[in-house]
Amino acid sequence: MSTTTSSTCSVSAPWRHVPCELDAGPTSRAAIGLITLPNDVTIETELRSFLPLDGVCVLATRIPLPVQGTVDSLRSMEQHLTQAAALIAPESGLDVIAYGCTSGSMAIGPDVVERRIKAARPEVACANPVSSALKALRLLDCTRIAVLNPYSDEVNEVVGNHVTSQGFDIVASASFKQIGDRRITRVPPDAIFDAGLDLAGRSDVEALFISCTALRVSPIIDRLEAALGKPVVSSNQALAWDCLRLSGCHEPILGFGQLLAQAG
Repeated sequence: MSTTTSSTCSVSAPWRHVPCELDAGPTSRAAIGLITLPNDVTIETELRSFLPLDGVCVLATRIPLPVQGTVDSLRSMEQHLTQAAALIAPESGLDVIAYGCTSGSMAIGPDVVERRIKAARPEVACANPVSSALKALRLLDCTRIAVLNPYSDEVNEVVGNHVTSQGFDIVASASFKQIGDRRITRVPPDAIFDAGLDLAGRSDVEALFISCTALRVSPIIDRLEAALGKPVVSSNQALAWDCLRLSGCHEPILGFGQLLAQAG
């Protein structure tokens, strides 16, 4: 038979109240809600790399995605967007909620994504990677673009249709064709650099768009832009830039391409 020995401890003095004056907290400049995918282990690290500012906080939740790599699975996320938005810091104020899936935004439709998010959080601004990226490319006055991504041909058809419907010419395109975020997140940054340099080096390309929040672009984006001599816009970089501006933060951030380096 085993025995258990327990000891009784007591507090010999009452808990002393330590006064303090509360500050504005970790979201004093921008509170950015993020809805991301189950296996995307890249986007949060990328966004925090692009947002190295005190008082700017990314608050994430995840959304179900039963099967990856198909257009139908991307569209299935629509039904979960409202609930996911409701789960992000429900008792705190948010400046913006970002849906962190580029291909999903195109498959569902940016307007539908915004409506589903605002059904739960009508007070917040909304952002998604493809709308942010195309907004950035317009700001940079680039409409003839190269597009690099990791998607299947089925998803690439959706990408091509959406991007060209927004007034852009895709003059060069390439894909790593890796199915699912578990594989996409393992594409090395140097492979992205080499593919981007090869794809966008031609003279008729005005800018390179690297599409997909699961790609690790932050380590090479500044170097790639310098090598190409033209703008490079990635999903996470553009999303970070757009979320900052929607939150009223216009501080330039250096080291990640000319988009984030711009004030205003």
